[in-house]
Amino acid sequence: MDFFQHQAKAKSRTFLLIFLYSLGLLGLTIVMEMATLIFFAAVETEPDPAMMILCIGGVIALVIGGSLFKTAQLSQGGGRAIAESLGGRQVFPSSTDPADRRLYNVVEEMSLASGIPVPALYIMDNEKSINAFAAGFSPNAAVIGVNRGTVDLLTRDELQGVIAHEFAHILNGDMRMNLRLIGILFGLQLLAIIGYYALRLAAMGDGGRSRGGNKKGGGVVPAIIGVGLALMIIGYIGVFFSAIIKAAISRQREYLADASAVQFTRNPDGIVGAFKKIGAVGSGLKHANAAEASHLFFGNTCGLFSLGGLLATHPDLTTRIRRIDPRFDGRFPKISDIRPLKPSDFSHDFSRRVKAQNSRPTLASKESVIEHISELTAANVLSAAAMLREIPKPVAVSADNPLTAQAVLFAMLLDLDETIRNRQLTQIKTNCVPFLFEETQRLYPQICTLPEHEKIPLAQHVSATFREMTRQQYIQFSKVLNLLIAADQKMDIFEYTIKAVLHRDLDIYFGLAKQLRVKFTAMPQVRMQVRAVLSYLAYAGHTAMEEASGAFSAAMKELGLPEEILRPFETTNTQFECSLRTLAETSPALKKQIFSAFMTCVWYDGKITPKEAGLIRAIAAMLAIPMPVLS
Repeated sequence: MDFFQHQAKAKSRTFLLIFLYSLGLLGLTIVMEMATLIFFAAVETEPDPAMMILCIGGVIALVIGGSLFKTAQLSQGGGRAIAESLGGRQVFPSSTDPADRRLYNVVEEMSLASGIPVPALYIMDNEKSINAFAAGFSPNAAVIGVNRGTVDLLTRDELQGVIAHEFAHILNGDMRMNLRLIGILFGLQLLAIIGYYALRLAAMGDGGRSRGGNKKGGGVVPAIIGVGLALMIIGYIGVFFSAIIKAAISRQREYLADASAVQFTRNPDGIVGAFKKIGAVGSGLKHANAAEASHLFFGNTCGLFSLGGLLATHPDLTTRIRRIDPRFDGRFPKISDIRPLKPSDFSHDFSRRVKAQNSRPTLASKESVIEHISELTAANVLSAAAMLREIPKPVAVSADNPLTAQAVLFAMLLDLDETIRNRQLTQIKTNCVPFLFEETQRLYPQICTLPEHEKIPLAQHVSATFREMTRQQYIQFSKVLNLLIAADQKMDIFEYTIKAVLHRDLDIYFGLAKQLRVKFTAMPQVRMQVRAVLSYLAYAGHTAMEEASGAFSAAMKELGLPEEILRPFETTNTQFECSLRTLAETSPALKKQIFSAFMTCVWYDGKITPKEAGLIRAIAAMLAIPMPVLS
């Protein structure tokens, strides 16, 4: 199953979620009706239909309203909202803590290897157990969070196994569904939550009277207790259905992510070692918000309310290990045998102890490019680590600081033509602090000699560093970036690729653009945008008009569209970019068709030029398609 199929299948699970949610709502309605009848029987009064309708309608409104409220709340913050609600601390590339750096390096290598932006990274410092999660609405807006115990107790191989598991959730399209689960299930659990806080309020009021407080209104506290207990009892029907829904949707995805982690790392001992340490130390979370996010995590966060594992969000730990290592005897290490790692232990590096060959996927054919979309393999990870190590040390150090990282990117975009370069430097001097102007000049000699395929991972590294900026700093940086690109009054493919890699994700991160949503599911809805991009591609890869028309026609024939190629003067950079932004909002199945046609166009003459390869990478970035660095 490829990237697009995984995304489509994840979307189809929405119907299962809606069906199960409806069952939960029906269950709550039935229980509320029974509770109302019991109440009327207790007070020996005939049931009042209006009162029953009011109570049942109120419960339905409360549940649906709670689900809509939580979903809207999550749509604003995405994965970051989850991480911060669990007490997470964001880890940036500039961190000097050895454990933070090791974790960041593992995540960055896998990001580059799979072709997605480096996820925002969080550590829950108050959680000493071993656990991790991935959350977000798309691979381009992913967040990975880990417990403190994960970075302190796991070797690099074990840590890599856990992170690979989370990347499987990112690439398999699980994250969006998991976030929707939190929002929707909140409504089903809301009655129990209200009942819980009502009991707490009653306890506080009763405590005040016990200490000699105001004794008036003595009947209020018992009434609150009664209402709280009733809501708790009825509400736990919603909690029960929430557990069923989580178990139905989450458990099989965990098996798939475990298998994918082994495939990605080619090192089953890594993830198995992490599981065994969880068996000794545990994976539970203490935070009050852990329960609502339990299905996101690598391991079980709590063992309550699982009916012996029947309603558990995760499969049994022993079963997960034996699926990878059938020889496992069921014995876990002792807690006393697991010691926190020291900074000196972090020098052990899986990616460095194996000689990294240049094993990047090659542009052998159209099919090979599509096959490598979102591909994450051990060879790719090693190759990504090697590319990151090839970045000159002074440049790498500057790339970790949000101020000097701007100079790294400015230097990357300086033109080889001295006249244009001086024009660009003038823009930096005019619009930036003097330090940035001097730093750009210092870094330029080291960066200008880097081949373009090495500048891409550097740009991705810098993109993660920019998250330390304020929103206003990022807006100012973007302004200067656009001025540098416009200095020669044209935008080449490399410049557009860098701009696409940065802006597609950072604009969303800083709230300047909305999360991608599927708006188009049929080819006729986007045929003009497809025509515009294919025309641009055809002219970019073929100098002769006849060849360009042939490439365009071959791609359009594959899509079943009759349009003719645009004339050269009609294909502008602005039109190209606007068309891609529209195509980014197509469904996974439609996006696959369109991207395949793009590959047909560039492969029309049997080869892909460096310019075309750069365009394909820029297009993939704009369409949120994970594209590993290709050689």
